[in-house]
Amino acid sequence: MQFIAFRLQAWASLVVVLALYPALAWAVLRIAPRAQRDTLFAAVNVLGAYGLCAAALMTTYIGSVPALMRVVAVGFIGYLFFALLQYWLLYRASSQSEMWGAAALWFPILALIVVKYIPPVQNSFSSTLRKVEIQHFSAIFLGLSYLSFRVCHLVQEVRNEVVEMPSVSEYLSFLFFVPTLSLGPISPYSRYIESYRQPDREQTPIDRSLLRILVGLTKYLVLSTLLSQYTYSGLLLDGHPHHKIDLPIAIVSYTIYLYCNFSGFCDIVIGISGLLGIQVMENFDAPFGARNLQEFWNRWHISLSVWLRDMMFMPLSKALVRRFGPKNANNCIAFSIVIVFVVIGIWHGVGINYALFGLWQGIGLAVVHYYSVFLKKKLGKQGFAAYRDNKIIYALGVVMTFTYFSLSGFLFANSWDDMHRIFRVLQ
Repeated sequence: MQFIAFRLQAWASLVVVLALYPALAWAVLRIAPRAQRDTLFAAVNVLGAYGLCAAALMTTYIGSVPALMRVVAVGFIGYLFFALLQYWLLYRASSQSEMWGAAALWFPILALIVVKYIPPVQNSFSSTLRKVEIQHFSAIFLGLSYLSFRVCHLVQEVRNEVVEMPSVSEYLSFLFFVPTLSLGPISPYSRYIESYRQPDREQTPIDRSLLRILVGLTKYLVLSTLLSQYTYSGLLLDGHPHHKIDLPIAIVSYTIYLYCNFSGFCDIVIGISGLLGIQVMENFDAPFGARNLQEFWNRWHISLSVWLRDMMFMPLSKALVRRFGPKNANNCIAFSIVIVFVVIGIWHGVGINYALFGLWQGIGLAVVHYYSVFLKKKLGKQGFAAYRDNKIIYALGVVMTFTYFSLSGFLFANSWDDMHRIFRVLQ
């Protein structure tokens, strides 16, 4: 009973944090004097991020409260140290020094790699967390990937003079902006600061923001919960034998579940941000209506796709074209696509299955690239336009794209042990 009460208290704390934050943030933005607004809004976001981390840890926790609070305090002090050190590097990089620019760009990526992917560091953190009975290693690093990617993009925006060097308060409020802290979207600083300084209610009307939150809650809490019963873990890993037909059911259900879960969360984030008058980048745009994988990834996890396009694909493909010449441009583009998507796979998790998921997507996108080049040469401009306007071809493309992505979900959702268990229970 004590364990159940603690769990209920943990989830209640999470709900309180998520409900209290918008009220405090709105009060600061609308009531606080202009001279103190930036500082107060940064404080609300930093404290809100601390509360969110603490509440999230409590939901995976089985030990004593004092031990938990010590871990949260130490972990969050580490986050603040990371943020302030990165701000100092960003300040030095704003002088257009190449050395400091490289340091500011690579420091958050290297920190992410060390924490998430270097076994000795993982083992050290895991051992420490086990002593205080925290079950999940990842819980202590809530939002680290998204935080690292946001500050990397900010470095590029400052160095390219897209935005001016932010103040410490503006920087902290952006970095720890509570709605986007845990799962994104990876919205750029330029979009954030423009809407923060000059809110436009025509872009973020209250009624539409509230409706967006309601839609998100429906997808996240209702639809994804129902669909989870028919995914790999909900349907096939229940310890009972299953007919082979259950595998395609799980494949399709998992894809739709993943969409409802993630896009529903993003709807909530965009809605809460909209209530505050702050615009956040869209992360989904009807991805299941895409005719090929290229269109699909322009509609699915858009903020990640845009980040990798700007930060990795464009520099890599240009460097390869310079190295191997314009005649090999298509090969350079295809190779860059594969590399970028392997990185996407690894970014999502530790394990060969994630790398294979990224490779699967990269190969599919490379095939789409070569096929598009072939069609343009074969059919010409008008013929290619007619091909794209053909409704039958479009419908076939949508089905093939959905099927290809759904099959890759088998790698994304399951460890090697889970895959073996699934194939053992199929009859």
